[in-house]
Amino acid sequence: MTDIIAVAQRKGGVGKTTLSVSLAAELARRGRGVALVDSDPQRSACQWAEVGALAFPVHEITLADQSVSDWVRHVRTVPGECVVIDTAPNDRALGAAIALATLVLVPCTPSGLDLEASVRTLEIIDAVRARREGVLTIILVPNRVDARTLEGQQIREELEGFGEVVAPAIGDRLAFVRAFTAGASVADLAPDSEADHEIAALCDLAEAALADVRRRSKPA
Repeated sequence: MTDIIAVAQRKGGVGKTTLSVSLAAELARRGRGVALVDSDPQRSACQWAEVGALAFPVHEITLADQSVSDWVRHVRTVPGECVVIDTAPNDRALGAAIALATLVLVPCTPSGLDLEASVRTLEIIDAVRARREGVLTIILVPNRVDARTLEGQQIREELEGFGEVVAPAIGDRLAFVRAFTAGASVADLAPDSEADHEIAALCDLAEAALADVRRRSKPA
């Protein structure tokens, strides 16, 4: 069974692509057969991959010019032990990716607007989760966090109020910007850096969540 991880948020500018590429790179570094689907018309993940330095393929499969069922069928043809979807920030794309995924990561920055968008994102997730079959796990990811600020210190407590799993915070780090510019993963560009360690911790949590989904999905 292919593990499908959707990185989803109905608001743009929260670091979806950075998390998608970084997580896919870390999974590949751990020996997983990984592919990334860029479903956002902005094509940020495709642009990241243009240099050719990433250790996994990036497929451009947008929803704009096809039906949801066709998009789902197209994504399911992508080969890989694990497929990461960089989801477009709109309700239709969110619903499609969530219906397909086994794990959804929802990035949120320390902004009131992002928290409001996360409420709507979780409402969409809950609506889809009620209709679909199979186990679906949600992880909220505090992203671009500056722990020196009051907002950075409060975001974890605010996200925990949603009742879902909350990941360790990802800092607002220049290493991620440089990784995009170089077309490389942060692990390759800045090994053993704080950014590298933060992505590794997120990957640990994601792998544990996927293992739990597989365990709970087995017939009794």
